[in-house]
Amino acid sequence: MGRGKSFDWWLFAVGLVLSISGLVYIYSATWVPPDPPGPNFLDQYGHLGLAVRQGLFLIFALLVFSLVRRFNWGTKPESWLWFYVPVAALLALVLVIGSVKGGSQRWLSLGAVDLQPSEFAKLGLILILAWLYSAEPSVVRKRYALALSLTASLLLLVMLQPDLGTSMVFLFIFFVMSLFSSVPRRWILITALGLVLLSVPAWFMLKDYQKARITAFMNPSSDPQGSGYHLLQSRIAVGSGGLTGKGFLRGTQVRGGFIPVIESDFIFALVAEEFGFVGCVYLLLLYFLLLARILALTRDAKTAYERFICYGASAMIVFHVFIAAGMTIGLTPITGIPLPLVAYGGSSLLTTWTLSAMCESVFANSRREFRSLRYRR
Repeated sequence: MGRGKSFDWWLFAVGLVLSISGLVYIYSATWVPPDPPGPNFLDQYGHLGLAVRQGLFLIFALLVFSLVRRFNWGTKPESWLWFYVPVAALLALVLVIGSVKGGSQRWLSLGAVDLQPSEFAKLGLILILAWLYSAEPSVVRKRYALALSLTASLLLLVMLQPDLGTSMVFLFIFFVMSLFSSVPRRWILITALGLVLLSVPAWFMLKDYQKARITAFMNPSSDPQGSGYHLLQSRIAVGSGGLTGKGFLRGTQVRGGFIPVIESDFIFALVAEEFGFVGCVYLLLLYFLLLARILALTRDAKTAYERFICYGASAMIVFHVFIAAGMTIGLTPITGIPLPLVAYGGSSLLTTWTLSAMCESVFANSRREFRSLRYRR
């Protein structure tokens, strides 16, 4: 069996198409028409801006992908501390020396690049839970309290930034991976009920703008020029796109600057306005194919550890897509969760491609097992 058969080309191709599509959308989101119009290509399309930065992030992410996929992620490390310590240290460091933007302290500035450790923490959490849950059922039950404690500690560090969106992602990953484990369902239900009770004091930890986003989600028309403005303008963009959209670089809501940070938080609204319903279906279909490939790996994975990595990756992508797309029409609260591989952001892009590389390693290990069985016969 050739080397190419140990590589999941479908998984890689779908991820690459999503990333390249994201570059197109980011370019459109940040493009400013020249005034007056120039006679040549550079005058017309020279405003590359964030699209160039995202392209450089993509090149780096692909280099990391090519390295990470060569590791045998079926070999389980000796301790969960290998993942927890660096993740917790980075999150704690952000609270001390992190950059403040938009009322939140989430970034570490490294010259021209800002890293968001909470994005990498999602990857760390998946690996921690995969380590804890990939044991014998009796051992997993004993480890549930530890899994809950470690998740809660990382969740607290993120809430202190504060970052409501990432906190929600942590919780979703935890509950999905717990449901796929041998943890008794009643324990998970009790945890969920306890979380509901804790949500009352957690409300007072939120910043005013975060509370405003949640109340605007309930009734955006109550403050159309304030907290509800973003959602109302996003709905206009989505609704005006129609079946095929207004065309590339022709979105009036985008060009008019009515939707803030559209290259990251509201990029799905841009897709709906400029490419219409067809463009949205195209994007969602690609995510469906990506998830289908990752979930298919859970069937062929050689170890429970690898299988749980795939479960965690699927949970993260599903939640990101649902929230990022849903908040543009008021289906979910506005939390700033990026659309995976598409929205602007180097940390998110690198995290998703690293998870894809781990899934590629799972595929390669399953093919090696297949080859060894065939040769023994």
